[in-house]
Amino acid sequence: MTAGHEIIGDLMDSPQDQEKILATMVDISREINALVPLDELLERIAHLARKFVNYQIISILLADESQSQLSLKYALGAPQEISLRQMKFGEGLVGLAAANREAVRVADVSVDPRYISAVAGVRSELAVPLISRNRVVGVLDIQSQQPGYFQPWHQKLLMLMATQLAVAIDNAFLYEMLHSKNDMMETLHEVGREISSILDLDQLLKKVAEILHRVIEYDIFSIMLVDEEEQVLKAFLSVKFNRDAIQKSKIPLDKGVIGSAVTKKKLLIINDVRQDPRYIAVVPETRSEMVVPLIYKDKVIGVFDLQSPLLNYFTPLHEKALGLLASQVAIAIENARLYERVVATEARLDRELKIAREIQSSLIPDRFPELASARIFAAYRPARILGGDLYDFFDYENEVLAFTIGDVAGKGAGAALYGALVSGILRTRANRKYPPAEMLRLVNLSLRQRAVEGRFMTLCFATFDARTRQLRLSNSGAPPPVLCHNGGAEFLQVEGFPLGMFDQAEYQEHQVTLVPGDAVVFYTDGLLESRDLGGEELGLERLKAVIASLCHLEAQKLTEKILAHIDKFTLGSDNQDDRTVLVLKAR
Repeated sequence: MTAGHEIIGDLMDSPQDQEKILATMVDISREINALVPLDELLERIAHLARKFVNYQIISILLADESQSQLSLKYALGAPQEISLRQMKFGEGLVGLAAANREAVRVADVSVDPRYISAVAGVRSELAVPLISRNRVVGVLDIQSQQPGYFQPWHQKLLMLMATQLAVAIDNAFLYEMLHSKNDMMETLHEVGREISSILDLDQLLKKVAEILHRVIEYDIFSIMLVDEEEQVLKAFLSVKFNRDAIQKSKIPLDKGVIGSAVTKKKLLIINDVRQDPRYIAVVPETRSEMVVPLIYKDKVIGVFDLQSPLLNYFTPLHEKALGLLASQVAIAIENARLYERVVATEARLDRELKIAREIQSSLIPDRFPELASARIFAAYRPARILGGDLYDFFDYENEVLAFTIGDVAGKGAGAALYGALVSGILRTRANRKYPPAEMLRLVNLSLRQRAVEGRFMTLCFATFDARTRQLRLSNSGAPPPVLCHNGGAEFLQVEGFPLGMFDQAEYQEHQVTLVPGDAVVFYTDGLLESRDLGGEELGLERLKAVIASLCHLEAQKLTEKILAHIDKFTLGSDNQDDRTVLVLKAR
């Protein structure tokens, strides 16, 4: 006969009663050995126990042997909420059953000094340890308001049942652990996928808090980031479950449990914050805390801070999951911060470029000189916000107008600044009314005195005498102007080195007298380098042919039609270089 049969034989004389008990045990075994969530199992156990003992109150406490502590996980029949939810091994009748691994039955708890009152009105109690694989997994505790209610045969039956219950609870723990581990791994995979694409820091942190709650049912969760300048941790996100509790608090890097985690670069779990002198009491109900440093390139950039009102709430599984998550989040936070810095820098540059554009625009005339014998018009289209082309007009004496058109090598802000430098030199020199060749020589000399590596400029400088219609021009490497005369077009070839390249540069001067209807078209190489969809450049000959077909137009129309043709040639694609056209048309 087995030990179970011996106990049943002691309890019941009738074979029918013994068979009834055995059948009940089989039913219990079948029900509790099904893989179900722990909460559901505990509820089943409470109802199955009533088949053997008609108790009034039942409690099931589960053990943490590493801490020698029991925590209440299920209660049924208590007239009010049980106040004592945790106790140490050896504490009270329940703790005594766990510590001694033996059932404890007391006929009248009111006269037993070991009894700790948790529910008012209790008179008798029976506590049975649940042992699996030589390990206490919990205690089944039943109570009654009648003294002497529990009998020896109650104790024997529950002890017989306890072994099966302990195994079932152990299996449920393993099942939940595996299930939780799978959930955590899936969540971590999801976190890695989702947060890698979030570049807004606030949105990122909220997403982390949302996903993390699927893994750990925290009561309070905060993300604090290190402020290097102030040497503090600042709360960027603080969530109290079911209600926001954003707190812009600051904690010095060397203070509290959080500061300790930062200093040690180590994840910390505090099972009872009341016993830790480092804990800074901010939330009165907090009992346990887990702080996870966020480390990027061996440097702590912040922490996760999780708090719970339950003692010993955070487990090794939580520790492993949060440790893995922290490394992913640290990278995502740094990416988001870098993106914020880039956005801020771009916004600042946009503001500065806008100001620079306004300044550059003020250097390029939008009104054109009135001449008795000619009309002059110009247009400028920069490839970017800032460009390196320029044109300008200078009044000489006796109805002589000087004008210039040029192109700085390169694009963008550097070219614009260099162009502004050349513009300032030209305006200063123009007061002395220098002829074109001498003007270019002096400008080149000034640029060589302020040499900027890799920068130079091509420039045409010309004077036009409105009385005689005489045009005098010099060129420092710019494309040759096109002269429209008698319905045809020809290049005015004038050679010269670009400005700013050589110290001792001399320049040629060419002169031509215009007759009514003649026009001279000056332009920068952005027109010549314009490409069609096949990648072919417009080039000098095509441009000359376009100008020849438009020579009959007055200055403004001629300028606009040339640029319109360029747009048509490139099918309106973005400029790859600045485009500037200046037209002088004799009346």
